Amino acid sequence: MSEKKYLYRDTENQKIFGVAKGLADYFDLDVTLVRVIWLVLLLCVGTGLLAYLIMAIVVEPKNVVMARVQKEKQQAAEESGDPFSKYDK
Repeated sequence: MSEKKYLYRDTENQKIFGVAKGLADYFDLDVTLVRVIWLVLLLCVGTGLLAYLIMAIVVEPKNVVMARVQKEKQQAAEESGDPFSKYDK
C-alpha cells in the first residue's frame, strides 16, 4: 500500500519560500529540475513568478501539514478502538 502524498512548502530546505522543494517531494523529482522548470517558465512565459508567488501564499508549510496529518491519524486510531494503535508510527 502506497503512502498518501501531501503538497507542502518545505521550509527546512528552502531557497526562497520552499515551493520548489515541496513540489519536488510531491512529484518525486530532483529539486534542481523543478527549479530549472520555474526559471524557464519565468524567463520564457513570464507566468513562473506569478505561479510561484501564488503557491507561496496558498500552500501550507511542511510542519503545519505534517502536524495535521499526525492529528488525523491519531483521531482515526482513537475511533478504531485499537488500544495499541497509538504506538504505531
